[in-house]
Amino acid sequence: MTEPANYTVASLTTRITPRDLAVLCGVYEHQTLDTHQIARVCFHDTHPRRARRRLLILHRYGVLDRFRRYTPKGKLPDYWVLTPLGAELVSYHQGTDTAARAVFPDQAVRLMYSPQIHHVQGLAECFVRFSEAARSGPGELARWFGEAECARRWGQYIRPDAYVRWRQNGLNLRAFVEYDTGSESLATVCRKMRGYQALSHYTERPSLVLFIVHSGQRETNLVKKLVDVVSEEANAYVTTHARVASPGPDQRVWRAPSAADRVRLVDLMPKLGEAE
Repeated sequence: MTEPANYTVASLTTRITPRDLAVLCGVYEHQTLDTHQIARVCFHDTHPRRARRRLLILHRYGVLDRFRRYTPKGKLPDYWVLTPLGAELVSYHQGTDTAARAVFPDQAVRLMYSPQIHHVQGLAECFVRFSEAARSGPGELARWFGEAECARRWGQYIRPDAYVRWRQNGLNLRAFVEYDTGSESLATVCRKMRGYQALSHYTERPSLVLFIVHSGQRETNLVKKLVDVVSEEANAYVTTHARVASPGPDQRVWRAPSAADRVRLVDLMPKLGEAE
């Protein structure tokens, strides 16, 4: 854990770079990111060692804290979280006090022992995969909102894990992400579609849900259940954690409940995409 620093928001003015702010905002959005994830998203144009060196500097500034989880083999990377000082910087940068109110002095300990830590880490990895797909392909990750921002915007109706806006060929595909680890029953997962249906009626815009589940068997069982609950107003596509990792979320990995063939995000745009 980090030691108390003598830095303040004012004293860091000449030290914090735009890339540093991107790191801090990313860590806030996803609750925690590991060293490798930060390197892949924010330092993809340089050597990973530079990411590690800069993270240690931010740790010394007192804007990031870190923890490492136990593993019986090898060594896991450091996981980075905001400190109250880092959250204050993010709040000033975003023009809101949301981050400052959401981060606690013991944030690293809270996350380290949270029963949701695997869900948090897995969802963060999905974001990284979407970012990498956008950087290497013709699509663009135009927007990603994490769980907290989704709750603030649509919490009256739904509580998705994330919201993604994928831009390609002059169209935008807006979708909600449900990252599934198998901790909920399939009936509970399917009941979430009621909220997306209600949101569609309120916004007068179809709701699209991307379910990312932990195994092929879970996918098969979920699509069978979803057949009876999807509609024109609230539709869903399903894939697995492994397929998001490779070949990637922009490839033919998404399966509709009523079809066996897999499609790409861009294939959904003629029907569900919106013009710029």
